[in-house]
Formats: sequence, structure tokens, C-alpha cells
Amino acid sequence: MNILRSISFGFALLLAASELARWAGDIRLIPLAFDELAVAAALFAAAWMLPRTGPAPLAAAWGLFSGLMLGLFVPTLDHLLFGPPKQGALFYSIVLGVTMAGGLWATWVAARESSNRAASPASN
Repeated sequence: MNILRSISFGFALLLAASELARWAGDIRLIPLAFDELAVAAALFAAAWMLPRTGPAPLAAAWGLFSGLMLGLFVPTLDHLLFGPPKQGALFYSIVLGVTMAGGLWATWVAARESSNRAASPASN
């Protein structure tokens, strides 16, 4: 779980920093970056609280991340397949697909660990 915790911190910081850099100086920062910043905060908080709460909140945070990536992936894929053309749609689709797959993997790992802890009599 320590590796997943480190990955969670990294993804949270990367997600927040990329959105802040993308919208820096734009008045629309708050509404347009809110979803990414909220997911980044959930990932960071779940990773921070992991020693006290166990992996269930981390599984939920990674589920949020995966849903966000899916929500970004589908319209980008639509632009790629059916237009109108969007610059960088192929690269962005690949990145979103890979990050969504990684998020689903992280969700599965954290959920499995949470289930294992719940089933183990030593953890109760």
C-alpha cells in the first residue's frame, strides 16, 4: 500500500498543478478547474489518511479519478473519431485512456486491500 500511497500523492499533485497551470490568470479557473481540483484533493486526503482510515477511502478517491478520466476521455474520443478536428486529440485520447486504466487498477488494488482487511479477523 505504500507504493499506491506514493502514487496517489504524485497523481494528486500532478492533477492539481496541471489544472492550475492550464487556467492560471483566467477568471474561469474556479468553475472549469473545480472538478480536477476536487478529485486531486480527494486523492491527497485519502492518501494522507491511509494509515488511520485504511484503504477504503483511497479506493473511493481512485474511483472518482477514474470517473473524471472517463468523462474527459469520451468527448475527446468523439472529437477524434467524428470531428470537428481538435488539435492533439490523438495524443490526449491516449494519455486519458492510459490514466483511466491506471486509475481503475489503483481502485481495484485499494478495494481488494480493503476487502482483505475487512475479512481478516486480525484487523478487527
